[in-house]
Amino acid sequence: MKLKITLLLCLLLSSLSIYSQSNCADFKNGTFKFTDKETNRVCIIIREGNKQIEKMEDTQDKSYDFAIKWTDSCTYTVTPTPATIKKNKEILKLGTMTVQITPKTDTSYVQLVRVANSPKFKRRDEVFIIKEED
Repeated sequence: MKLKITLLLCLLLSSLSIYSQSNCADFKNGTFKFTDKETNRVCIIIREGNKQIEKMEDTQDKSYDFAIKWTDSCTYTVTPTPATIKKNKEILKLGTMTVQITPKTDTSYVQLVRVANSPKFKRRDEVFIIKEED
């Protein structure tokens, strides 16, 4: 009996994982926003294909461009473009950032951000869809 319950539980958990992974496709392209918990400022993310642009909502002139590479259906790496490095050389100290997406609702996900050159750094934000792309 215990074996049947264990097997059933494993099957249920694996199906939830597959469901979660398939829903990440909804967040690969589009315009998103989250509020920085430390500064209380809103960050806008525009993601299309292998490119991502980030800017703060209250600054129209300063944006940062990144190349992104999807490592699986819910995880991608973020690398600054030469133009972004020119604007902010400090960004190179961070190294590659890895973002893991966990769908929360149809219109939001939780992102967990890790930074290569600072293994203890972890950032968790709830990100909302502003505009979906086809």
